[in-house]
Amino acid sequence: MKKILFGLIAGAAMLLASSAQAGVVSFEDLNAGGKLASMSKNNPYAGFTWSSSLFLGDTSVAGYGNAAHSGTDFLTNGFGVNNLGIASADPFNFTGAWFATPATNGSKAGWINITAYDSANQLIGSTGNIVIGSAFSFIGANFTNVARLNIARDKGWFVMDDLSFNRGQGTVPEPGGWALLGLGAAALVWARRRSLGRGA
Repeated sequence: MKKILFGLIAGAAMLLASSAQAGVVSFEDLNAGGKLASMSKNNPYAGFTWSSSLFLGDTSVAGYGNAAHSGTDFLTNGFGVNNLGIASADPFNFTGAWFATPATNGSKAGWINITAYDSANQLIGSTGNIVIGSAFSFIGANFTNVARLNIARDKGWFVMDDLSFNRGQGTVPEPGGWALLGLGAAALVWARRRSLGRGA
């Protein structure tokens, strides 16, 4: 009976896990064309709506040769904007993203702060001010059921790449998962009755 129980639990776990989606947004399937262009032109992209003040670029743009954590494409911030947004109608869990300062001679950001909000615009959490430099640093978080992220910096420019997220974990299980658990409980009752000689 224990083997049956463990098998049913493992099956339920696999079903629930299959509903989750994990991903890394690397921007490599977009074409920056050797210039900086508002990311909002690609909305929606990878299931997200991107602020018009986030700009897609590639490493051929002057001063941005170091700006991609992987591949050649990245995002950078617009001039004079302190809060840059990434939103999703489908809640997601934010794991983190890679940040650095570009090689350009302009003003460079000293820190990044990522704040998460849910669909009711309630604060989920904040990373606090994380120092960044010319070498990429991963700014990690464990924000669940996020509807919107705000990215703030103290001044100047930053670059961002390889945003990590998942969907479907940390939420209420889907009906299929509950159904499987219910079938498992019924099977256990039947097996127990049979072993006691009271069932068919």
